[in-house]
Amino acid sequence: MSQREQLDLFASQTAVNSTAGASPLNDLSQMQALLQRWVERRWLRALDAQLPQTLHQLSDEPNPLLWLLCALLCHQYGRGHSCILLSDLVDDPDGLLSLPPQNQFLQRFSDRPSAILHGLTLQQYQQALTQSRWLTQDAGSAAPLVLSDNRLYLHRLYQAEQSVKQQLSARLSQQLPLAAAVAAKLAELFAPVPTPATAIDWQKLACAMALQRRFSIITGGPGTGKTTTVVKLLALLQYGARLKQQALTIKLAAPTGKAAVRLTESISGALSRLPAELSAGIPTEVTTLHRLLGALPNRRSFKHNGQNPLQLDVLVVDEASMIDLEMMAALLDALPAQAQLVLLGDKDQLSSVEAGSVLGDLCRGAELGAYRADTLKLLAPFSDVALTEFAGEGSALNQATVMLRHSHRFDAKSGIGMLAAAVNRGDSSAPALFGQFADISLLPGQSLSALKPLVLAGFSQYLALLQQHDADADSWAHRILQRYSQFQLLCALRSGDWGVEGINTQVGQWLTEAGFIDGRRQWYAGRPVMMQRNNYSLGLMNGDIGITLPQPHSGQLRVVFQLADGSLKWVLPSRLTEVATAFAITVHKSQGSEFNHCCLVLPPDNSPLLSRELLYTGITRAKQQFSLLCANPALLQQAIARRVARSSGL
Repeated sequence: MSQREQLDLFASQTAVNSTAGASPLNDLSQMQALLQRWVERRWLRALDAQLPQTLHQLSDEPNPLLWLLCALLCHQYGRGHSCILLSDLVDDPDGLLSLPPQNQFLQRFSDRPSAILHGLTLQQYQQALTQSRWLTQDAGSAAPLVLSDNRLYLHRLYQAEQSVKQQLSARLSQQLPLAAAVAAKLAELFAPVPTPATAIDWQKLACAMALQRRFSIITGGPGTGKTTTVVKLLALLQYGARLKQQALTIKLAAPTGKAAVRLTESISGALSRLPAELSAGIPTEVTTLHRLLGALPNRRSFKHNGQNPLQLDVLVVDEASMIDLEMMAALLDALPAQAQLVLLGDKDQLSSVEAGSVLGDLCRGAELGAYRADTLKLLAPFSDVALTEFAGEGSALNQATVMLRHSHRFDAKSGIGMLAAAVNRGDSSAPALFGQFADISLLPGQSLSALKPLVLAGFSQYLALLQQHDADADSWAHRILQRYSQFQLLCALRSGDWGVEGINTQVGQWLTEAGFIDGRRQWYAGRPVMMQRNNYSLGLMNGDIGITLPQPHSGQLRVVFQLADGSLKWVLPSRLTEVATAFAITVHKSQGSEFNHCCLVLPPDNSPLLSRELLYTGITRAKQQFSLLCANPALLQQAIARRVARSSGL
C-alpha cells in the first residue's frame, strides 16, 4: 500500500472515529486512543505516547490536555528541541508533530493537532499547566515538567539550560588583563600580509578577543582558519604564562573520535608553521568530550563535575555545533572557575543529534558583530581597519564571539565554496551552479542506479588495498583507513530505500557483484562499520568507524578503529553487537569528518529533515569534489528555503 493510500485509509477511519464519542480534550480514554492513532501513523513515537501514561501511574493526572502536551513535549525532545513554546501551540500546533509534508492532504484529518486544539488560548494552556501535579515553576522541585517564561520543559532539560546560562553569565562577566608583551607578540604573529587595505584580519581579532575572555567562541565556515587561529592563541597564552615563570595546562577536545583525529592532524600542521620557541607547551593530543569528562557506563553523569573539576587552565573544544544542551551543561559544570574555555565551530552546520542547538543559539547575531563601545575599544589596537560597521548593542555573548569570514580553502574558482555559500544564504539560484564548476556535479537520472559508477570507483580505492598485505599490520590498516576516508556517501534519511539502510544494502550488492567484497556474509573483509552506541568497555564511542580486515597471518577477521590519539584498536567482530554498515552514513553522523569526495543522496519524497542546514553540512564535508543525487529537483529548492529552528531558552 502506498503512502497516499495509507493516508486515505487513516483519514476515512478518522472521520468515523471523530463522529463517535466525546472530544479527546474532555475524555481521557479518547485522548489515549488519539495518541495511539498518531503513533500508528508515525506522527508520534511509541515512547511519546507512553510518557504521560508513565507519569500518570506515578502521579494521577485526569486532564487529557496535559496528556497531549506531555506527549508533544516528549516528541519535540526527540526532534532536538529543548522545550515547547506555548505560543507555538496557539500559532502552529501541527508543527509539533512529525507530519508528512503534504499539508493540503492533511486537512482531511479531523484529529490533527490544529483541529483538536482549535480555539485554545495562551491563558488556557497556562491555567491547565499550573494546575497540574506534573508541573512546577520551581527548578528545585521533583515534578517532571517545568513551565518558565511560557516555555514548557522536561525537568532535566530545564535544569541543564539554567546551568548553562548561569555558568556562561559568570564567565562572560570577567575580562582578563592583556600584558603589553603578549599584545606585541600577537602583532608579530599576525604580521600584515598582502591583502586589500580594507580587509579586516578576523583571525587576529579572534585571538585578541579570546586572550581577554574566560569564555569565547571562534566560529566560521570550512577553511576560514579556526584551527590556525586557536594554535596562535594557545602559543600566546603559554608565552604570557612563561613571562610569569609559569606553564599552563591546556587540553584539546572534540565531540567524536573522528573529529578528535582531525583536530590532532590540524593542530600538528599549524604547529609546524609556528616559530619553535612558541610551540612549546601546546598539546597535540585531542580527546573526546566523553573521555575528557570521564563518562560512566549506563549513567548520564560523569566522573568530573562541580565537585571534582577538571585539572586544566585552558580548554579548547572543536566542532562545537555537535555539542548538545546536556553535554554543554556537564562540560561547564566540570570546568574550574579560573579556566578559559574556547569553542570552535561552524554555527551554520546541523545542530547536535540530541536536544539543543547550543552553538547556533550562542552565536546568534555573530555575522553582525554587534560589538558595544567597550568591546570596540578592546579590539581597536589590533585592527588597522575601523570596526564601526560591526558596532551595535549586542548581547554579552556577542562581545565574546568572533566570526571568521574568509575561506582559505575555497577560492572564487571553487564550486564547493560557492555552492555552500549560496545554500547557506538561502539563494534559490544555487542549483544553477552545477555545471559551472568542475568540483561539483549533479548526477543524472532519478534512480539509485545513477550511484553505481561512482560507488564502484570510490570504494574500489580502499578495497583494492585488502590484497596488498603488509608485514606491519598497523601500517597496512592505517593506509586502508586513510584511503576509505577519501570517498563517502551521505544520506538525509536513516530508513527506506533512499536512506542509509537501503543504500548500504544496495552498495553491498554492487560491490559483491563486482568482486570487491563477499557481501553474502554478515562479516566480510572490507566491511566498514559505524558504532551506534557508546561501548565503554571497548573504549569506542557512537559514530566511530572501523574497517573489517583479515589478520595478515591467521586470516581471522578483526575490525580496526583509529582512536582519537591516532593509535589503532583491533576488535573481534563478535564483540561489536551494535554497529551498522557504513558505506553510507547520515549527514548528521558525518559531522566532524571531511572527505576528498562525498556524494549526498536526497530522497524523492519530501521530508522535514531536508533543510538548508543539512545541505550546507553535507556540501562542506567535501574537500575536493562534491556530487549530488537528487531524485526530485523541486525538493532541492524546498530544502534550501527550509531552515531548522529548534526551540530553546538560551
